[in-house]
Formats: sequence, C-alpha cells, structure tokens
Amino acid sequence: MNLNLSEEQEMIRASVFDYFSTAYGFDRHLERLGRPAGAPSEAWQAMGELGWLGLTVPQDDGGLGLGPEETMLLMEGAGAALCTEPLLASAILAAPLLAGAAAGSAAARALRAAISGRASLALAWTESDRGFAPLPADTRAERRGETWLLSGRKVLVDNGAEADWLVVAARGEDGVALLLVDGAADGLTRGGAPLADGTRSADLVFRDTPATACLASGPAAETLLLRAVYRGLAATCALALGAMERSLEICRDYLHERSQFGKPLAALQVLQHRYVDMLIAAERARSMTLLAALRADAAAAGDAEARRDLGLAKLTVGRSARHVGGQAIQLHGGMGMAYEYPIGHYYRKLLCCDAAFGSQDDHLALLAEGLAAPASA
Repeated sequence: MNLNLSEEQEMIRASVFDYFSTAYGFDRHLERLGRPAGAPSEAWQAMGELGWLGLTVPQDDGGLGLGPEETMLLMEGAGAALCTEPLLASAILAAPLLAGAAAGSAAARALRAAISGRASLALAWTESDRGFAPLPADTRAERRGETWLLSGRKVLVDNGAEADWLVVAARGEDGVALLLVDGAADGLTRGGAPLADGTRSADLVFRDTPATACLASGPAAETLLLRAVYRGLAATCALALGAMERSLEICRDYLHERSQFGKPLAALQVLQHRYVDMLIAAERARSMTLLAALRADAAAAGDAEARRDLGLAKLTVGRSARHVGGQAIQLHGGMGMAYEYPIGHYYRKLLCCDAAFGSQDDHLALLAEGLAAPASA
C-alpha cells in the first residue's frame, strides 16, 4: 500500500496550512471565542470559497468529490489552528447526506448554501451523552400524508444551535430515516452551550416537528448514517492530531526560549525525556489516524475488522491526546494555565476530541465486547 500523498493531496495540505497560518492566528482565535453565538463569520465564507465546505460532496452536486484521506488533511490543519468553525458538523457529517437531491428541492438549495458558506448544517444522531451508538433509538418519525413529523430528543449536536438546517436520524416505519429539518421549524427547541474548546453543541427537542424532506429511509439511510458517523470519527482523530502537533511545536519553542540557572530548559535531560515521550505518542496517533481514514468506509459497510480498527484508533488517539496535552501543561508550569497563552486552549481542544464520538472507556468497552463475542457464541 502506497501511503505517500498524491500531488492533489499535497496541494490540499499546502492550501489548508497556508490559510490557517495566515488568516487564523491565535489572537483571532481569542476574538472568535468572545464573538456572540450565530454572528456572521468571514472565515466560514472564505472556507466556502476554498471549496472545503463541499470537500466530500460529489462533483455532480457542486463539491470536490474527495474522501476520508483528504478530510484528514483538512481536519489536521483545523486542529492545529484551533478552528471553531463547524467544519466537522457541516462539511464532513451533514453535507454529503444532502447529495443527490432533486434540482430545485429544499435539500438541493440547502446544500448549495452550505457549500458556498452562506449557511451551515448539523447532523443530529446522538441520543445519549455517554457511549458510542451510531444508530438512533427513540426519536420517532411519523408520516402523515406528505409530511413527516418528528418527536424525540437529540443531545450534544455539534453546531446544533446555530445550524440553518438539521439532518435528523430517526426511527420510521421502514427503519432508519434521515430527515431534513429547517432550523426555524415549529416544535423545535434548541438549547445551545459552548464546549471547553470554544465550539458549540446543543440539545434538541422535537415535538411534532415537521421535516422539510426525507433524504433516505430503510437500509440506504442506515448505510449513509454509518458512513457519516465513521468518517466523523476519523476526522476527529485528525483534529486531535493537528492539535497535538502544534502543541509540540509550542513546547519545543518554549523549552529553547526559557532559561533556568543560565541554561535553556531544553538542556535539562528530564524535560528532554518528557518531550520525546510526547513525540512518540503523537507519532502513534498519526499512524492510527491514517488507519481510521483508510478504514472508515469499510467500517460503515459492516466490516467487523474495520470497525475494530476504528475503535482502536479512537482509543489510541484519545490516550495520546490526553498525554500530550497534559505533559504540555506540565512543561509550561504556571504559564500553561494562562488564558492568554495558547497551550491551555490546545489542551481543551484535545479533551473535547477525546470525548467526541465515544470516549476511551466507551471504545475500550466495545472492543472488549467484540473479543468476548466469539467465546460466548
């Protein structure tokens, strides 16, 4: 298997890091954290102009038609820049689910607006604040004539409070159904709150909320939902990887700039050993992130080995994230706790990445169940 980046992938990686290094600095990150929820974002429109918001949307629907490996490059750059824009929620999770809609339909209009940066999307799929269960359980979709009505609750929906359109996974007559809901629909209550890293999630309550369109139902909807969730899991690993790599760069500079007893901190052997351990953890996370990107679609198709690989990747990346983030704080001492200094913000980003799409404990439990299943059969 050739793991080298293609020429096109190298161009994507270069454009991602060029943009974030010039237009998305830490000072602007602090400004964005103080921005009111739902305020217009020039960065979001710029990402639309760069084509990132339609990265994995088929070309026939106005996107770039790329896959999880290219998504890894984008999200790695976003993690390194502490990006708070809803790239994962809108571009990676929800936008591909609107592909294939009839021209002129509400879904097609929503997709065009999202790709161009004039709107954002969210995928509402989780119903519990613990565990990792991609398929919905209790939210119901009832068809009344030509209208679908939703009843139930979704939790921790990334970008759920600000999204202009929601893609909601529910249980319908034929099994799983994916429904498009206007963010201003009747019967929809959205309670948003900021997470530790500055991004926002929301709990959603549906009370006979009308859906604008049914995107898919039955086995087709289940396959689409699983692909979105597993690609999102792989993208979260990449987000953590980018944050780890930038944390290492900040620590390296700090150890060379700060002195103690006339010598730079980098000359202390105990700190050298800590830094090398952090490097090893980040490299381990990189290999597992690449594995997740390569295996995401196979996992969605039902490959048990691929799902095990994704669980291992999320577990390993989560452990590396907490180790690198925690050690970065320790290397900085009191400076690591200062709000105006970046390293604490990277630690918060890594904690959120660890918790998203199932924590270490969640995936460890799923892996243990998978190992125990053959013995109990």
